[in-house]
Amino acid sequence: MARLGLAYHHIPVDFNAPQADDLRRFFAVMDGAGDRKVFVHCAANYRVSSFVALYGEARLGWSPAEGDAHIRRIWEPNETWMRFIAASRRGMADREAGR
Repeated sequence: MARLGLAYHHIPVDFNAPQADDLRRFFAVMDGAGDRKVFVHCAANYRVSSFVALYGEARLGWSPAEGDAHIRRIWEPNETWMRFIAASRRGMADREAGR
């Protein structure tokens, strides 16, 4: 893949127990891509749609409503993921506020 100019990054995420560190690793890979095009995927696109939405909110100026709309084009998050998304948003707000 490298000879084609592609880089592969595997970020395993337990569907039933997503962690803040998983999201931080995703952000690091996305931030490292700079202006290059990025293809992200997961088995059902549930995890990645949530991560992309949170990245959009944190880095691209998306509102939470835009993030939610992005996620819901793919799926309706279960309770585990709703808690993870809410906690991630709180964490992003706290970091932005310097808390």
